[in-house]
Amino acid sequence: MERLIFYWGACLMGLCCLISMLAVYNSNKRVLRDLKQPGEEKDKWLIAFMLEHQKLLKENTTIHNPSVYVVKRMRGRKIGPWSIRQMKSISWGTFVLSFLFAGLQIIYAWPPQTGLAAVSFLGRQTTVFTFSMVAGICTEVFLLALRLVMGMGYQEDVIETSLLDYVENRWREPAKIIPLENARTSSTRENRVQKKKEKEKEVQLPKDSRDKAIRQMEQEILEAAATDSKYSHLLNKEEEAIVKDVIKEFLT
Repeated sequence: MERLIFYWGACLMGLCCLISMLAVYNSNKRVLRDLKQPGEEKDKWLIAFMLEHQKLLKENTTIHNPSVYVVKRMRGRKIGPWSIRQMKSISWGTFVLSFLFAGLQIIYAWPPQTGLAAVSFLGRQTTVFTFSMVAGICTEVFLLALRLVMGMGYQEDVIETSLLDYVENRWREPAKIIPLENARTSSTRENRVQKKKEKEKEVQLPKDSRDKAIRQMEQEILEAAATDSKYSHLLNKEEEAIVKDVIKEFLT
């Protein structure tokens, strides 16, 4: 077994990585479950977050940057004595160490005098090199696949989006705190509708304002023609009507 010392180190680091990943995953899942059931929160951190926000509202304190406010509060979330960031660092650190130990085990078993030595695993005989290669690769692939399946990054994105929606819009109606499926698109949709309305207001001038602009432009052209001999031939009634028609066509 001394020939597999690095592999056992990889297993130990992998176990620490697994425990820390499960701790972060369960913490995120608990917060998400509470967000789906507004008014029945059980997570201490989420309850403290809402109480703090309600206190700021009572004191008429303005949150100038809700996104930064939410991110800072999320960084203060803890799992036991460790913050969520520390737990994530432990998870990644132990994963990297597990990968390094697995690589060291393969390098250690590379020489023929070591790699061809026989070892017994689950009642079967194999060589140190074969066991190091197969067991090491399988262990690291399992940890990486588990990390991807858990989707902890996606969980945190949903929590951040939901709390940001609460801070900006939903605090007056707690029952509407989190439509999780629509949380990401709600703010984008509202922005598009608002921009569309503003654009329509800019494009569609009131009829009175348009008529006023037409009359003003006609008056200015006629005055210029009256004072400038170059355009004095445009002062007859027929050509004056042509000028008015051109101005109306241009502005409408």
